[in-house]
Amino acid sequence: MYALSQAQPSPLKIHEAKIVSSLRTAISLKSDFFSPNTAAAAVTTTARRRSSTSDPQIYVRSSGGATLPERRRLSGAAMATSNVDGTDDRIARIASTIRVIPDFPKPGIMFQDITTLLLDHKAFKDTIDLFVERYKDQNISVIAGIEARGFIFGPPIALAIGAKFVPMRKPKKLPGEVISEEYSLEYGTDTMEMHVGAVQPGERAVIVDDLIATGGTLNAAIRLLGRVGVTVVECACVIELKELKGREKLGDKALFVLVSEET
Repeated sequence: MYALSQAQPSPLKIHEAKIVSSLRTAISLKSDFFSPNTAAAAVTTTARRRSSTSDPQIYVRSSGGATLPERRRLSGAAMATSNVDGTDDRIARIASTIRVIPDFPKPGIMFQDITTLLLDHKAFKDTIDLFVERYKDQNISVIAGIEARGFIFGPPIALAIGAKFVPMRKPKKLPGEVISEEYSLEYGTDTMEMHVGAVQPGERAVIVDDLIATGGTLNAAIRLLGRVGVTVVECACVIELKELKGREKLGDKALFVLVSEET
């Protein structure tokens, strides 16, 4: 049975969640934002133990955030490549700009913040370049972006490879006629929508998001595109939280990621 560690009057809608251990990590940030040269030194970590019965830690993906247990914190020093040559220095630069915000947006959540990556022009460009290099010669006609951070990375990839960008949104966000896909969460269900006519049968698509946790939203996007006859070539994410085993939810669909926590 799953439960949030603290009740709130107006609970945040949770997209993906899973209870894990009670060992929490407090991270103290020495500056509000990382700079390219000080990113690795900007985070210090302190572990503190709390009662396992009163303070469970949770994995949560809520509007792009996700938690990790203490032993699997994401930081520049704790990242390893998943699909990219580990000798490519662009990966280390990208990893070093991703910061972890503790207890946001709720206590117990270790939020994986990519806004600091976006502040670093070189790291942001490296991120887009790596995706473009992979997909430019694969006859991709659709880049489907998952709300909301897929809207950041998807459009520049689409422009660079000559594909169209298709937003995949939460309910009642798209103004035209939509096709919907409902999917299960640990705390209920949610729905993903796409405009009718945005894609055509036989097109080849890549689904883009910032992070894969348990894989529920990506799996819903795969099913939604499949229903209208689109071939999903691959899912592409900047970050993978391997311990949540989101890849397993994608079935036979490939997943391409730039950085992931070390195992």
